[in-house]
Amino acid sequence: MTPTLIWSLALLAYLAFWSWYVGFRRKITPAEAAQTMALFEHEGSWTMAQKEHLRYFLENDDGRDFVMVNLLHLKRPVVESRKKLDSYQKIFLGALLRKAGHPVMIARAASGNVETVACEQADNWGAAGMIRYRSRRDLMEMLPATIGSAHHQLKLAALEKTFAFPASPWFMLGGPRIVVALTLALLAALLHLALFT
Repeated sequence: MTPTLIWSLALLAYLAFWSWYVGFRRKITPAEAAQTMALFEHEGSWTMAQKEHLRYFLENDDGRDFVMVNLLHLKRPVVESRKKLDSYQKIFLGALLRKAGHPVMIARAASGNVETVACEQADNWGAAGMIRYRSRRDLMEMLPATIGSAHHQLKLAALEKTFAFPASPWFMLGGPRIVVALTLALLAALLHLALFT
């Protein structure tokens, strides 16, 4: 094995990771967005405004990743609700991970609100989270298997209230792109040193 081969393999491994993590997927077409929105015609837990927000988000696909920002407040008893939410997350996050999506930040509230400006019923949030999606197409493809499903009902049964909105563009210092690149570079360097020193 030559140094050139070592570093070439490391580069190929990173390119394979990049193609999966970033992806090269086509943007959502208006017809696809309309087909997805048809799923919500009889969905009672979504308001018309929320459906229009989702339609706008899908129709204005930029082909890039985004994060879903969530605030959650669990029903009492909290222990039982947390179990239901955990069961939902195992299924949902498992499907998301296969599409290179993952949590960016998850945190429990350390106190009640310390600032509220012109927001009704904006108190008592128990947790916050940010979930990274590789693309809007991934979200679109996951919706049919989620909305109305048994695991989605677990989420609804666990939550007293919640809201979520997509955010893009976004930025995270570090992250898998850099971590994987540095890990592969380190492994290649160690192999290089072991074989040629």
